[in-house]
Amino acid sequence: MAHEFARLALPASIDSLPKFLEFAHAGAHAAGLTPTDRDSLDLVLEELLVNVARYAYQPESGDVEVAYAVDEPGTLLVEITDKGHSFNPLENGEPDLTRTIEDRPIGGLGIFLVRRLVDSIAYRRQQGRNTVSFRFPGHRDLRS
Repeated sequence: MAHEFARLALPASIDSLPKFLEFAHAGAHAAGLTPTDRDSLDLVLEELLVNVARYAYQPESGDVEVAYAVDEPGTLLVEITDKGHSFNPLENGEPDLTRTIEDRPIGGLGIFLVRRLVDSIAYRRQQGRNTVSFRFPGHRDLRS
């Protein structure tokens, strides 16, 4: 089934984050998400968009697009697309949470959290674009 996506493209910078969150809140409202789900969606978007802002175009700059569609009542499909350096945030394995903070390499916890907050997540590189797409919300226990 084809979905009609609402889209917003802005500079890939931390300063764009509030506008992207406001845009996504409209999708959350349209899908009938709860305030708790909306807060979790904010966490997911912040993690993914901050990564794009910090790393996708360095040392240059560019744009990022957020798109959403209501999949069914209570569920959003979301896509984040940029034309930055090829990077699949899902390719690294899960962090070893049995190790102490001092013994763990830096990075990976944000994507670990994202994977637990969404229902499904995928990455593709096509025509010079990175796209991370996910179905939200997920209903997993954060401890599993």
